Amino acid sequence: MLHRRISYAALLLAAVAFQIFFRYYLSTFTLVLVVLLPVLAVLLSLPGTLGTALTLSPGPAVPRGEQARFTLRLTQRAGFPLPPVKVTLHWTNQLTGESGRTLCTLRPQGGETDFTLQLPTPHCGRLVCRVEGARCCDLLGLFPLPLPGKPQAALLSLPLPTEALLPEELDSPRTGGVVLKPRPGGGPGEDYDLRDYRPGDPLRSVHWKLSSKKDELVVRETLEPRQAEVVLTYDHFGPPEALDQVFDRLCALSRLLLEKGRAHHIQWAAPASGVVEDRAVDSERALLACLEMAFSLPAPETGHSILDGALQVPGGVGQPLHFHITPADGKGGRT
Repeated sequence: MLHRRISYAALLLAAVAFQIFFRYYLSTFTLVLVVLLPVLAVLLSLPGTLGTALTLSPGPAVPRGEQARFTLRLTQRAGFPLPPVKVTLHWTNQLTGESGRTLCTLRPQGGETDFTLQLPTPHCGRLVCRVEGARCCDLLGLFPLPLPGKPQAALLSLPLPTEALLPEELDSPRTGGVVLKPRPGGGPGEDYDLRDYRPGDPLRSVHWKLSSKKDELVVRETLEPRQAEVVLTYDHFGPPEALDQVFDRLCALSRLLLEKGRAHHIQWAAPASGVVEDRAVDSERALLACLEMAFSLPAPETGHSILDGALQVPGGVGQPLHFHITPADGKGGRT
């Protein structure tokens, strides 16, 4: 662009000198034409610039260590010519804070033009790529013209598959966190509990023999075995390498529980405020949604631990089975 401006300045000086030394209509016409030439170039470039759209689409989620791909597409909706377009792409890993910029040049040839950006993924996280700026020059190459729109896209750098062992508390059907809770609607059963009568209880549930002794109505409430909630927790802070190990083992144990048909919760505390984040996981899709939520939050070197507060499970049944995942322990420790 600089050399074009120097060339135009030399042309303009020549036109002015021509006007000074040769005072004829031809010199005046030449000077006016040279002065108006940049304006005409910009006006002719505007339809092509305004008729251009930029889109940014992510590739599929990738395991940590593979190349992530983003595709930048330039679409010309108008048939006007367009000079090469320079686009600045900014990317960042929201979990680790890693970021960078890339400058690419698209040379439109009519229709659509693509550029594929490949990024390394040394750590887990949510990679967000956005167009920071896009511009092209007018037909003379004297002035930069910005292109409308600043699209962005995101994809996940997922934990690596690793082996996990199901904790003994969950591996046995007899000790897998089974508790007895009242059966909705009552009915026959070997296990039951006794309590005072409440309005609305069916008369068939009244324990008449015991009621006669206590001189008040006592109800036999049928109990049924129900599984306790399983809660996996981790600390959302630390070096990226340590967090990679935590997420590898967290996902391995979560998927093992899903294979066993065991829904569970994943919890962590916000490093700055200590507010507990809770996500219910009952499918692979729910696990990916949980990871996307966690990966979109920055992880500092230090912060609040989930173990600093009392464990809470919304709508939990009995005492939950709690397993805290750490980088050093492959299957986590029960608390």
